[in-house]
Amino acid sequence: MITLLAMLGVLLLFIIPSALFYRLQHKIIFAPQYYDQRTLFAEFPDLYRPLELQVEKGLFLEGVVFEPQARAAATLLYFGGREQDSVTLVGKLSQHYPDVRIVSFNYRAYGRSGGEPSEAAYHGDALKIYDWVDERYGSPVLLGYSLGSNIAVHTAVRRSAKALILVAAFESVQALSLARFRPVPRFLIRHRFETMAEIGKVSVPLSLFVSRDDGFVPIVQPRKLKVRAKAAALVDYKEYEGYNHAQLLFSPEVTEAIKKVLEK
Repeated sequence: MITLLAMLGVLLLFIIPSALFYRLQHKIIFAPQYYDQRTLFAEFPDLYRPLELQVEKGLFLEGVVFEPQARAAATLLYFGGREQDSVTLVGKLSQHYPDVRIVSFNYRAYGRSGGEPSEAAYHGDALKIYDWVDERYGSPVLLGYSLGSNIAVHTAVRRSAKALILVAAFESVQALSLARFRPVPRFLIRHRFETMAEIGKVSVPLSLFVSRDDGFVPIVQPRKLKVRAKAAALVDYKEYEGYNHAQLLFSPEVTEAIKKVLEK
């Protein structure tokens, strides 16, 4: 009887949650968004130029470039979070960094981009996006927020970016599942986004901005990333208070910190 109850306990606490995560992980990890807020681009066509990048035969990603009126002080390539329409977000980013050229593309299935979400596709697309930007504007500064922090790290390891900025970075999907749900075996996770495995390979100047009150990413995870990063690459690490996961990117302190990186 005791053995049966113990087995039932294991089933309830581990096997069933793991099975649910396996079936639902696509929706848990990816949350494609489309915000029809592109009137700013139509009103100021001299500042915002729509882009379209073919990443596979018949598959295009939607993008936009903000070009400041004066000569751009730097080029910023933005990789957004799981619940962001990164194209529309360029309008807000340009208000905070008006002297910087800003480029961003929506991930597959986000905004008007085609295709289906996957870790491999996002990583591959990011390299093609980087090459497109580098060919036209030179080496950009990479800014990755939340899910985009992993994609930015993957890109920085394989390309010679001017600098890398991570906001609300996490260790891996498995680590997030352990912190927020139940332990999930690694072999059940199809989209792993293992930032910890790659951040030690980053050689470009790296800045990490995180919050103790994130509420989604436990502070222990970016602290582990800090330890794993190359000492020679890590030029700035700051922990803030009073900002949750959604608030951190546009907080006054982080905005000022990003400006300082862009000014170098």
